[in-house]
Amino acid sequence: MPIPLRLRIALLGLVASHACCAWLGWELRDRSADLAAASVQVEQLNKRADSTLVARQQDHTNAQAGAQAETQRLALQSARTRQFNTLQQDIDTHAKTPGRDRGDADAEFLRIWREANAGRPLHP
Repeated sequence: MPIPLRLRIALLGLVASHACCAWLGWELRDRSADLAAASVQVEQLNKRADSTLVARQQDHTNAQAGAQAETQRLALQSARTRQFNTLQQDIDTHAKTPGRDRGDADAEFLRIWREANAGRPLHP
């Protein structure tokens, strides 16, 4: 009976090696799937971080453009206010100048009237 015992031991060794190989294969498959899932998650996080960075840069650029536009608007408003104040001063000076006939429109009055109604070109 020594041959069947050897055969049984060999068969048991073969079954054990197949079971170990199957277990090792499943383990490797699970680990590679976990690694793939982790790498996909890292890639998504990187893409999200990149898109957030791009959005922040765009927001910063928009804020700068808005500040520049507001500065230009305020400069234009300031120039118009100075022009208005100059015209107001010219009108007051013209109206208070003694010896002018109020019925005649002299050259100074026409200049003031034209600037007030047409506006002089603003130089930014």
